[in-house]
Parts: sequence; C-alpha cells; structure tokens
Amino acid sequence: MFAPEAYADAPPIIREMNTVLTLVEALRIVATPERIRELQLRKAALLDRIALHTPQDTDAADVATDAADALFVLDCPDPDERAEFLDQATRHRYWRDGLRGYVRTQYAAYSHGPNPA
Repeated sequence: MFAPEAYADAPPIIREMNTVLTLVEALRIVATPERIRELQLRKAALLDRIALHTPQDTDAADVATDAADALFVLDCPDPDERAEFLDQATRHRYWRDGLRGYVRTQYAAYSHGPNPA
C-alpha cells in the first residue's frame, strides 16, 4: 500500500472522517471561505487516502478525483486560469498524479502550516 509523504502526519482515516463531519456541522453555523476551503481540502484528502488504500476500487479513485477537481475549481474559479495552470502543470514531474497530486500538495502545505482555529 502506497502512502504519499503528504499524509505522513495525517490522523487515522476514521478520525479524519469524524473531523470532516464536524466541519460540515460547523459550516451550518458559520460558513467562511476559509472553512469552506478547509472542508473541501480535508474531504478531498480523505477520499484520496481511501482510494490509495483500495487501489482495486475504481469508484474510490473516481470519487477522489471528483473531490480533487472540486478543490481545484474552488481554488481557481476562473476557467481560463485553470486551463493555463493545467497546461503548465502537466509539464512538471510532480503533476504525474494529476488533480489528486494537487490535493496532496495542498494538504501537505495545510498540515505543515498554521492551522486556523
């Protein structure tokens, strides 16, 4: 089983599921752009981790890719900017994992940076 370095310090999957559900509840009370992005990032990372643990399950990989795409659209809402970024990104080796690689990069930055309370 392959575990990307981005998830080295990630909590166990079941604990992360609970955190994601807690974030969903918190958004019902106060929805800020930062909280919305945190939820989308953590959800995409969680689904990516599940897909990595179940490589034979193509549905898991598809759902993880859909969540990664949703994060990317949230981060880069302009379609022209997204197309330009994707065109440039595909030329770099770090992009070999596509949008799921984008999630891993963003999660690593999130988990090693200051976490908002």
